[in-house]
Amino acid sequence: MRRLRKAALWAACAATAAYSGAAWAQTQADDSALVDKGAYLAKAGDCMPCHSGDPKKPFAGNLPFNTPFGTMFSVNITSDPTYGIGTWTYEQFKAALHDGIRADGAYLYPAMPFDAYTGIEESDLKALWAFVRRIPAIAEPRKENQLNFPFNVRLGLLAWRELFFEPAYFKPTTGKSDAWNRGAYLAQTLAHCADCHTPRNLMGAVKQKQNFLGTEVDGYWAPDISTAGLKASGWTADKLTTFLKSGSSTGKTSVFGPMAEVVHDSLGFLTPTDLTALVTYLMDAPPPSDIPAPQAASPLPADVFQRAAKSYVDNCAPCHMSKGSGSTDIIPPLAGNPAVVASEPYNVIMAILGGLPSGGTYGPMPSFAGRLSDQQVADLVNYVRTSWGNKADPSATPAMVAAWRATAHVPDYGTQQASAFDCPKVGGGPGSTGPDPKAVAAITQMMQGGNRQIHVLTAAYSAADTDATPDTVVDALTAAYCPVVATSSLPDWQKSAELRRFTLQVAADVSPAVAAVPMPDVATVWATPVGTSLVARQPTSIAAKLTCPANDGKLVPKDLADKAVSLVGKPTPPLAGAAVAQLATTLSQQNPKARLSDVANALISAYCPLVVAQGGNSVAEQYNLLTGFGQQVVQTLQLSAPTVKASAK
Repeated sequence: MRRLRKAALWAACAATAAYSGAAWAQTQADDSALVDKGAYLAKAGDCMPCHSGDPKKPFAGNLPFNTPFGTMFSVNITSDPTYGIGTWTYEQFKAALHDGIRADGAYLYPAMPFDAYTGIEESDLKALWAFVRRIPAIAEPRKENQLNFPFNVRLGLLAWRELFFEPAYFKPTTGKSDAWNRGAYLAQTLAHCADCHTPRNLMGAVKQKQNFLGTEVDGYWAPDISTAGLKASGWTADKLTTFLKSGSSTGKTSVFGPMAEVVHDSLGFLTPTDLTALVTYLMDAPPPSDIPAPQAASPLPADVFQRAAKSYVDNCAPCHMSKGSGSTDIIPPLAGNPAVVASEPYNVIMAILGGLPSGGTYGPMPSFAGRLSDQQVADLVNYVRTSWGNKADPSATPAMVAAWRATAHVPDYGTQQASAFDCPKVGGGPGSTGPDPKAVAAITQMMQGGNRQIHVLTAAYSAADTDATPDTVVDALTAAYCPVVATSSLPDWQKSAELRRFTLQVAADVSPAVAAVPMPDVATVWATPVGTSLVARQPTSIAAKLTCPANDGKLVPKDLADKAVSLVGKPTPPLAGAAVAQLATTLSQQNPKARLSDVANALISAYCPLVVAQGGNSVAEQYNLLTGFGQQVVQTLQLSAPTVKASAK
């Protein structure tokens, strides 16, 4: 590309760095001392040449970039309020450089090297802003990009961002000198050397494994500047320093083409210390990584990450946006969402399979059960729970998803207008014989005899049907419990709700055994978030001694647990149902941002020591007291707020 710019332009820009016209009078604040530093950093970043299509209009944009996808034009970054960035705030400026997002929320094309600028330190960003916002206004409209379809649709950048971009500040390398790390910072961020000296893939992302190995830039060859390449070509630190400072080196070469502008307008202005640091790094740069930043930050295997990222882009990103950021107040964020990073993945699984109704300010989410296989759902769940700073365990598996998918076999009557309660027809799908009839009948008899312990029932069926998969177990126990519920005196809609509750408990019971990562065990009744539901998960066994959960913040946020202890006080168990419901309602209302499952578990943890301290009760009676309390709490919270809360924005 032709970027015939003169170093004299920088002198003119520096002379106007303290610009104080009426339109910008309000910006002349305490950060004026940062202007000189910002001007220097802008030179190191080669900002002016790329943003100056006309030498007489520095920073006014319209420099053409010829890419394989069409021609793009740089933007006006002067202080002009109409065509430039005169109305921007620092946060919008930071979002552009660090996150690659324009002031209007649209994604920037990677022709703007935000993939490198994301590493710029906060203090340097503020200095750059102090300089840039004082650039004199030039009312220069930007030319429209001439990109081919589909590259002219910015939403297509979702896939690029998910696969190749992870916002992150520069991190010094331990064991390397200060000069080496300073050079790495300059090369990797401000100078963005890789953007010109590294070939790109079909999606326009730099090929990590070929970092610095050279590529074509607008008809010129940007040479191999890897450490091995430089040394093989006979470059020494002294020769390279001279070349980057002056554009020529005795016995080597003289600069020409786009690199001439880089030397004349950028590198030639570096201080001797920074120039030495840059050369120190280039002569000792580490071998390039073969893993893009987002994948490197993920615990998922490469093949799983790639197909899950694609699945996220295809199914979720149009609403939940790049990096799980959410969309305004209608679509909740997934990054940092407590419902997403819960210790168990059931919430995300059920949201994908069953969708979510609208609630509060959030719009409805459709079901993807008919579109995604069990494997695809498991991959997507693990991707969402481990991306964008989320640190949950990637514990979902296809078998676990199949178990939760089976809960949908229970008809959702939903209203009191249901005319009849018929036991659902479960199992027996294509390629499956369904649950074992004799084993189902035996489980029904156990239930009719009063045995309602989920873990005992699932173990009994699994022992009778040794080939049963988790989803078959769910179907079997649903079929076994249905006639028991059918003979009760409950209204039909309550029968359906009870069968639904039981089925979810079974799915929660069989899931840990097929989890990819061990999930936390519970010694007491415990609340588990499941899509738009809460389930009172039963303990896997009755221990010889009831052990209460520790108030250490590992299972329940400690501040919430402390509030629950204060609210519950020291009553004598058992508490009346109305009193338990009041405790659940009060704690939830006092902590509206807390997950409902955390509210329930905080109350269970607070009530447990009271049960243990009460003398004269057997261990079985203690479990019954705590279980009854926990189930009442869960039921109250479920009825009062049936939609899952997402993190506050």
